[in-house]
Amino acid sequence: MVPLSSRVAYKIRRMVRMLDSKEREFRRVWPLINSVEGHLVPGQEQWLFNAAESLPDGANIVEIGSFKGRSTCCLAFGCRGTKKHIFAVDSFNGNDWDFAERDFFKEFQHNIERCGVGGTVEPVVGLSREVSKGWNTPIQMLFVDGSHRYEDVLADFEGFFPHVTDGGLVAFHDVEEAWPEVHEAWHKVVKDQLTHKGNCGSLAFGRKPPSVAQRHQNSFETN
Repeated sequence: MVPLSSRVAYKIRRMVRMLDSKEREFRRVWPLINSVEGHLVPGQEQWLFNAAESLPDGANIVEIGSFKGRSTCCLAFGCRGTKKHIFAVDSFNGNDWDFAERDFFKEFQHNIERCGVGGTVEPVVGLSREVSKGWNTPIQMLFVDGSHRYEDVLADFEGFFPHVTDGGLVAFHDVEEAWPEVHEAWHKVVKDQLTHKGNCGSLAFGRKPPSVAQRHQNSFETN
């Protein structure tokens, strides 16, 4: 029988190898990610990459607000070699402060193809509020970074959250006082409906808790 200390040492070495592998892969694709314009702050690109990589094969990711594709590419590189799928929901018409340019879809498509992740990403062109009304696909990760108006942030959350699977990851970008309406929506409404909460700078996240029915089922199975 292998001594306990040897088994623990083996598991630690294996975890280190896995971490090293993910780190090497992220560094390899970083020049492509960094060539795409976006509004993430340092560290959030790798967080998105790691979050997508950690999801089970076949998982669905819904990204609300893709802009020119920087965060989309981070997620997509974390999905390469799997059957995971990203739905990039955006009007691609920009926000109120995008006065010089109002149509980002061609640039988004160009960046996705240039980064070689077109097979993983499916753009869904439209207003997220409207898209959510007809949504019927399970979601293992929801990333909200669309309109920063309070009512729109809540509409995105309330429209897609029912489709997030138990234990699914929910992340919001720009949860900071510089964006008071996003900050308010997260702290007043969203975070209390999640468990295992944390943040990566202004990117706040948590997990959807099991439903009451699922908790009863889990309890039954363990008794």
